[in-house]
Amino acid sequence: MSKDPFSHLIIGKAMQTHSALGPGLVEEFYHQHLVGLLRADGIEHLSKPRFDLIYRGYLADTFEPDLVFPGKLIPELKALRGELAPSHFTQLFAYLKSWQIPVGLLMDFGKASLAPVRVRFDPVEADFPTVPIPPRLPHQELARHLIEILNRMHADIGLGYRETTWQGIFVAALQAESLSFLLSPEVAILNQCSAALRCILVENVCPVSITALGDGISTADRAVLQSNLRRLGLPWGIAAHFGRRCVDVRIIQVPANRHL
Repeated sequence: MSKDPFSHLIIGKAMQTHSALGPGLVEEFYHQHLVGLLRADGIEHLSKPRFDLIYRGYLADTFEPDLVFPGKLIPELKALRGELAPSHFTQLFAYLKSWQIPVGLLMDFGKASLAPVRVRFDPVEADFPTVPIPPRLPHQELARHLIEILNRMHADIGLGYRETTWQGIFVAALQAESLSFLLSPEVAILNQCSAALRCILVENVCPVSITALGDGISTADRAVLQSNLRRLGLPWGIAAHFGRRCVDVRIIQVPANRHL
């Protein structure tokens, strides 16, 4: 922090806010007080700016950070009872990637003292994997088309976004390609209530699951998609993972003689 004078300046202003208000309030009070200090000192900033991520002409996601100092820093303000969670870091990563700013701060005003956490976003380049298509797979042209769409998404966007953002990007790509889809298709469980499945059903024949910011498609991800395939009565689907440092895409099939 000491080597970054601007971050040090903003932390100092945040500490003034924390000293003036103390812990225990909702986040908006800290935001308003800090913005007042920034304005009084003539420090250029954007307060809760909106960024619409548009992909191929369609809205994929919307981001609204607390503060943006263009080209310098994005601090995200919290007022938590517990500790910072991984979701807070992934949220800030999305902001840093969208505004192309490498440095961010997570500042929790909910504790007895302010202890800012510095977050750095460094873009990572990764190769898109070769995805073999089984020779007897139904709808092979659709499989190839969807893999091409995922490949283009990675080439156009690069790594760094959270799972919900990648799902929005995929939906935007499907709309651009005029492919029909159903978000979180519902099925009856135990012939009683409906459950929304964690996938996007494309052309009524291929469920696609999209995860992000891990190390690849996990055993659990694969098992969930296989269960969803059986629930939908479909033989195959696609699992895609846009991770921290890699892209993982696989065609998943239902094992023989497996039924729910």
